Amino acid sequence: MQQTQLTTGRALRAIPILALLTFSLVGCTSVYVPSFIKIYQPDIAQGNIIEPEQVAKIQIGMSAAEVNQILGTPALRDIFHRNQRETYVFYDKRGKRKAFQHVLVILYDADGRVAKIEQSGDPLSQAPAQDIPEALRNPKQPDDKALAVPDTESNSSAAPSPYSLTAPATSNPALGGGAPLEPTAPALSQ
Repeated sequence: MQQTQLTTGRALRAIPILALLTFSLVGCTSVYVPSFIKIYQPDIAQGNIIEPEQVAKIQIGMSAAEVNQILGTPALRDIFHRNQRETYVFYDKRGKRKAFQHVLVILYDADGRVAKIEQSGDPLSQAPAQDIPEALRNPKQPDDKALAVPDTESNSSAAPSPYSLTAPATSNPALGGGAPLEPTAPALSQ
């Protein structure tokens, strides 16, 4: 009789442990999420943005500097074959959509000239649109006239800016000579 009480006592003590173990293992399984619940997935863009026009400019025989000027700095450089292989990776994943990935490998010969161009992954024509302003996408050469800034400092007839802190003209221009800098704008009355 004492034997049966010991076995039932052990069984009763094992039930909470088994329940705890069962509930902890249930937490490790995947949970069904209804379709009306939207889980945020951030956009992920990594590597180089490669456009078909850029790849078309790359020619056999170009130097590595010319390729880097067109495509930018490569995402990967082969450390075992120095200056012989550069890899440009274009990876873009928007939310829950399928990720776009394109890999461009430039192989160089012993003289540092392009020997072979290899491409793999999704075609560049299917690349997602990039949110890059057109001015940055296709930079144009600046106009000399557009960069000309009128020089208001040299024009003595123009009124000085009320916010400029210019030192008043003194007879002693040495360090520490002259009056301290003060704003030229009149004080506001209250």
